[in-house]
Amino acid sequence: MPRRKRPPAPVHLSLPDEPPTQAEIDAITSALLSAGLMATDSIIGDAGRAGVTLILNGSRSQKALRHEWDKLPEYGSLSHLTAVTIAQKIDWCLRNGWLRYEHTRDGIPLLFHTEKGWERVTWLWVGRILEWFADWQAEGKLEQVWPRLETINHEIKYMLLETLRERPQPELAPVLRAWFPHEVRKMRAAINHTLESWGERPLPHPSL
Repeated sequence: MPRRKRPPAPVHLSLPDEPPTQAEIDAITSALLSAGLMATDSIIGDAGRAGVTLILNGSRSQKALRHEWDKLPEYGSLSHLTAVTIAQKIDWCLRNGWLRYEHTRDGIPLLFHTEKGWERVTWLWVGRILEWFADWQAEGKLEQVWPRLETINHEIKYMLLETLRERPQPELAPVLRAWFPHEVRKMRAAINHTLESWGERPLPHPSL
């Protein structure tokens, strides 16, 4: 006999007296994206407001450490605020369409991005990856390129390459060359398109 679906647990929002700043909104939404796309989807679709509050507050609780949330870039990014204040700012993001809830079959409310929130954090990720590119090039650590880029969402990668075509940084060509052989054919074509826009020679596709 199939398990009966439980009714969704009610969600009560507690809004702050003042709306969060754009930097605080970015910290909240970026924390969700980094966990969902860069790690193992441990937050997106698998935790609610309490989990995100632990991350942003820099909690040393057993739950935070067990899930290795302390290794996320946004861990402790709002540690100057109380947990109650952080939760209120997350609620503000929910009320204003930056985040949304979905209920599991057991009725548990989990956090997800809205379309508006996703659009915002994709640009945050483009900025973050460009910083990685500059560091890898400056430090000669091209072996780090693929391990870090492998799990990045393809939409973000295409947006990154488009940004590099619009604002050329030909000094990063070695990073693109190190990235190229590991990608699928469509992404390799986009990398070559970016290299050619810089006046660089396109790379040959690896033989099967």
